[in-house]
Amino acid sequence: MINSNQKGVTMVEAIAAISVVTVLTISIIGLVGNMFEVFRLNMVSQEVQEIQKNIVTRYRLEGDFSELSSSKMTPAKFKEDLLIPSQMLVNGKIVHRLNGEVEIKTSSLGDEFFDITFKQLSLRACMNLSQLTWSNTQGTDLFQIKINNKLFKLPIDGVKFGDEDALPITLEKAADSCKDDGDNTIVWTFQ
Repeated sequence: MINSNQKGVTMVEAIAAISVVTVLTISIIGLVGNMFEVFRLNMVSQEVQEIQKNIVTRYRLEGDFSELSSSKMTPAKFKEDLLIPSQMLVNGKIVHRLNGEVEIKTSSLGDEFFDITFKQLSLRACMNLSQLTWSNTQGTDLFQIKINNKLFKLPIDGVKFGDEDALPITLEKAADSCKDDGDNTIVWTFQ
């Protein structure tokens, strides 16, 4: 008979160790992915705020945004005039960090208004961007916001504070307006 003092792990112990390592790895990957998404959402928020600030700064004295819809305002011209962050010009189009198209133009409300439209937003991005606070000391503020087909306006001209379609947008209003399918569109109208 051979005596052996070898010690080893059983198959059950090995599987348990591998399972623990696998669960930890999956958790870490999920956490890193979530942190990256939060970072990208923050970048998108900064993009729309920077566009608004740049347009207000450029056209502040004129008070007329009709030039934004002229044929000479190509995506390259928006970049050249420093109205959009440079990274937003991709293959001749204006694109936000979540890879959706961006449109900037004079509003249908008149030349003293302009629209910034972000398309192809996820539910989380839609919720986040609808909650941005807009006001500045340069006199141009958010006039209305359209999330998909739902329009929210400043509480003036018959719209009262607290009405269903009045600004500011509450979390409940945002949740009712944003869709789960990842194809949300937000249009900010500034004056």
